[in-house]
Amino acid sequence: MRAELSLSVIALSVAGMAVAQLPPPAIPATYPTVNTLAIIGGKPGNTIDLIVTGTNLLDATGVWTSFGGTTTIPDGQKDPAKLNVKIAIPKEAGIGLHTYRVATKAGLSNIRPFIVDELNEIAEKDNNKKTAPQTITSPCVVLGTATAETSDYYKLSAKAGEQLTMEVLARRIGSPLDPVIYVYDSAGREILGLYADDTPGLQGDCRLMHTFPTAMDVVIEVRDSTFRGGGDFAYRLRIGNFPGAMTTYPLAIQKGQTVNVGFAGPNLEGVKPVSTVGDKEFRWVLPKRDAGLAGWPVPLTVTTEPQATEQEPNNTPDKANVITVPGGISAMFGGKNDLDHFKFAAKKGVKYAITALTHEINTPAEVYFRVLDAKGAELAKSNPQQSNTRVEVSAPADGDIIIACEQTNYLHGPTQVYHLSVKPVSAEVVAVVPFDRVDIPASGIGAVPITGLVKTNGFNAPVTVELVGCEGLSGKITFPAGANPQPNAPLWLPIVCKPGTKPGPLVGSLTTTATVDGKPITNTINLIDSVKANLANMPTPPTDITHRFGVAVVPEVPLSVELKFDKTEVAKGGNLTGKLVAKRGDKVDGDITVSAVSLPPTSVPKLNPIAKGKTDAVFELAIPATVTAGQHQVFLKAITKVNGKDVSVYIAPVEVNITEPKK
Repeated sequence: MRAELSLSVIALSVAGMAVAQLPPPAIPATYPTVNTLAIIGGKPGNTIDLIVTGTNLLDATGVWTSFGGTTTIPDGQKDPAKLNVKIAIPKEAGIGLHTYRVATKAGLSNIRPFIVDELNEIAEKDNNKKTAPQTITSPCVVLGTATAETSDYYKLSAKAGEQLTMEVLARRIGSPLDPVIYVYDSAGREILGLYADDTPGLQGDCRLMHTFPTAMDVVIEVRDSTFRGGGDFAYRLRIGNFPGAMTTYPLAIQKGQTVNVGFAGPNLEGVKPVSTVGDKEFRWVLPKRDAGLAGWPVPLTVTTEPQATEQEPNNTPDKANVITVPGGISAMFGGKNDLDHFKFAAKKGVKYAITALTHEINTPAEVYFRVLDAKGAELAKSNPQQSNTRVEVSAPADGDIIIACEQTNYLHGPTQVYHLSVKPVSAEVVAVVPFDRVDIPASGIGAVPITGLVKTNGFNAPVTVELVGCEGLSGKITFPAGANPQPNAPLWLPIVCKPGTKPGPLVGSLTTTATVDGKPITNTINLIDSVKANLANMPTPPTDITHRFGVAVVPEVPLSVELKFDKTEVAKGGNLTGKLVAKRGDKVDGDITVSAVSLPPTSVPKLNPIAKGKTDAVFELAIPATVTAGQHQVFLKAITKVNGKDVSVYIAPVEVNITEPKK
């Protein structure tokens, strides 16, 4: 049975938003979960056999990968805790961190990491004794798992004059391991200086780069910094002669621009800039020497605002670099006592936000800045005690404003990079979604809860929330200025699945659009909390992961219900009447109960069930005299049993117009 739905039904404008009647949302227990180790991956162009472990993995309908891999799921699998999948990795798949999800007939799994790497993989084996290390050969990547209260040891033969990078990928790929590296000579003595822990820019991971003056055998120890361990404390030990970039430089480029992007960090000799197109909001950039191995990719932010790169000398106000407003600039404390100056043209009375980003973009720099007028008088300064290095300042007059930046701890060098931005303070809105996935029956309706709309700087206008990028799905709704969703009373974005859409995984994004100062501003909803929960609380997950929202199209439900009002306009204090009309499929013959998802505030519904053997029931809604006049949404959900199991369907929302009583 197909629900006869119009895709336009969910393009609603709701002037007085309902208080949701459903309980606080949660991920259904029937959804699949995946707990496969974070180190799983393969080489570009290869096909791998992946054993996915987790729960509720029966009746899989597809596997989505962020790198566009072709997946095959063999028939006949009967273990709900294990799923065999064949994944063909495209040749053009980029080296680095990717993700995948499993869809079943019940829903969509959490994201899990999938690593694409060009190095040969070696599995760790019997390597917990320093006197009997596992022998490995460079270049390689070792797939290991840390055991509590123990270390893993690897023996490596280095050639005279050979430069090697040894780094552990753990926190950066969603593992809880906090790794450290020690290096010993063949006699078991620690080699001074060859130790790494919390290398700057690596989110808690560690990296060593060393040129061996003579040929020698060394033993590499890898363990958790506090000797933790367990089945999920996995890591990838990459060893080879490859660059160890910390960040890109510049740190951001403008969308639509093509820029030669270089890198920041130590020991990058011979690494050439990479021509990069700002065609996405986020890009990975790969550091590589000519005819050499690639280092681990580093993130690059793409913005809609003009971007520049610091030009030295700018140690005095008269040599300040110009920043376009709104815009940003990438800079570096390159020398001892480096003091960087920037300036922008300000207008009297306009309030500007000045922000310096460091840890948020994986650089170790600590920035302190002062804001000065054209005569050098201090207007404001950042607070070194706050994690957010941001200052808002109003221009006292038309003219240049100077920003003087220095390293809080007086450090300098190729790792001390930062991004400075200036923009007028304006109204902003941030929507909160409690999880990063939902299921929708084929040809049916799903719903995404919105549990918060945070508005700043006096903004109080309607906000449109929309699902984009999922072919076959459509969802868009405008919440009014007074909408105030709460975790226990969310607002709901209905989503319609177009007839003919096949069951399986789809991934897109949720966006908000609001008119600010006469201009529409669109932002992607950030799902960082959900992502962190599935990536061992990774400190700074990349936005190409945190901006993805997943949908599992599940098989059609043999039930559809339509709400038909006698009329859709009513005066305050009146009643709306209509019918609930059901179409039952095979084996659906019990009572159909109805619950409210969202209604006009404080309205009172009469939710009559559709009795067994019947196809309709009366629906009534008492409208209070205190409700705000305007357009409101009536959104319901129906529940019945099919083969003894509860089955629920959302009922297409109906827009009603509430008017003032006639005098």
